[in-house]
Amino acid sequence: MAKEEDDDNLPDKDAAKEFYARYEPKEIIGRGISSTVRRCIEKETGKEYAAKIIDLSQESQDGVDTHTMRDATRQEIHILRMVAGHPYIIELQDVFESETFIFLVFELCKNGELFDYLTSVVTLSEKKTRYIMRQVLEGVRHVHSKCIVHRDLKPENILLDDQLNVKITDFGFAKVLKDGEKLFELCGTPGYLAPETLKANMFDDAPGYGKEVDM
Repeated sequence: MAKEEDDDNLPDKDAAKEFYARYEPKEIIGRGISSTVRRCIEKETGKEYAAKIIDLSQESQDGVDTHTMRDATRQEIHILRMVAGHPYIIELQDVFESETFIFLVFELCKNGELFDYLTSVVTLSEKKTRYIMRQVLEGVRHVHSKCIVHRDLKPENILLDDQLNVKITDFGFAKVLKDGEKLFELCGTPGYLAPETLKANMFDDAPGYGKEVDM
């Protein structure tokens, strides 16, 4: 279950001294099942970032093994570093890890999710649609050039910066593919799953899927 809305307590500073030494955490700007996202300020520069604070304590996980979650987070960090340096991919600035928490510090995208933006404007002009889709496709092309499939590409996982440039984020389901490798796992978000993903899970003779499911 997600944390209650009034559960705004920060992790014990002793659990992540390095994070607190470098950043000053501010208000909550997002929540997940086992994580909280806070705006934070880098003390040395005054620059704003978004800190995703992942709670690995046993009581927070609803039966999810903490070692599995830690390994999955480390894999996501590895992939984020593989795709780093592209203008349309979220930039991971810093990582801090303790026994009970992992802090991922990202660039701050003040305009939030593409999903919320599309909901607020209702309709987009053809020019604006081309502008957004070109950036999404260029970002996906970069991810695929690193032999990575995202597997959960959706408007909620695309953020917008101050200039409404897209930033593809949330690589929790991403996978590094070997040459010719096909995948058969059912993962992603219902409502956004590609037909190839569904077939791979439903039929014994399915050929599996690869990077095409991101399109």
